[in-house]
Amino acid sequence: MTTQLAATPIDPAQMSLLDLVTDTGTPLGSLHRDDFEAACRAVADVDGWVNPNLVSAELHRRFGEINPNQYSAMWSSSCAKAGFMDTHRDRRVPIDSTRSRGNGAKEVPMRRLRSAS
Repeated sequence: MTTQLAATPIDPAQMSLLDLVTDTGTPLGSLHRDDFEAACRAVADVDGWVNPNLVSAELHRRFGEINPNQYSAMWSSSCAKAGFMDTHRDRRVPIDSTRSRGNGAKEVPMRRLRSAS
C-alpha cells in the first residue's frame, strides 16, 4: 500500500470526510472533536456513563442538524486507544428514532468516560 501511494499519491479532492473529521491535527477535526467531547462530558452521569442518545440530543440542540457521518466518526475516534471513552457492549440502550431515522428498533452500546474508572 505504501509503495502504491508513493507511486500514485492520493488526490486531495478525493480525501474521505471521515478521515478529515477524525484527524485531530486539523482545525476542522479539532473543532468538531472538542464539541463532541464537551457534549459527552455534559451528559455523562455521576458514574461517567455516556448515553449516545443524550449526546445526539445535545449536539442537535447546540448546532441544529449534524452530519451523521461526522457523528459516527466521533464515536469511533473517541473510543480508540487515544480517546477519552470506552465502549461497553454489554450495556445497551435503544436508539432514539427522533434523531436517527430508520434505527428506532436497534440498540447502541453505552460508553463510559475513562476518567470515571
